Amino acid sequence: MAFGRIILAWAAVAAWLGAWALAERWWAGSSLGPRDAGALGGEALLLALFAALWFGSLGAGTWWLVFLLLGALMEWPVRSALGAARIARIVGAGGILAWSLPW
Repeated sequence: MAFGRIILAWAAVAAWLGAWALAERWWAGSSLGPRDAGALGGEALLLALFAALWFGSLGAGTWWLVFLLLGALMEWPVRSALGAARIARIVGAGGILAWSLPW
């Protein structure tokens, strides 16, 4: 697997998570700070590396289930519609990674 491919996947997921965070903050009436950008970049990197491991070794057929479970683990316990939407955010990131890291 090419390192450049992982970097491009990371950039795509970082853009997805950044757009999601901007929309979420806009809805709440606040703004993103420098720490938020760093946290989103780190989250995107970990998701990209996890996806590279998954797609490179175990398979690609059930990517949506893997990222659904990962999102549910990250947001558990789900207490509101916002938590369910954040799970969808991780599934969307998994879809971007499934598209950008084809094997």
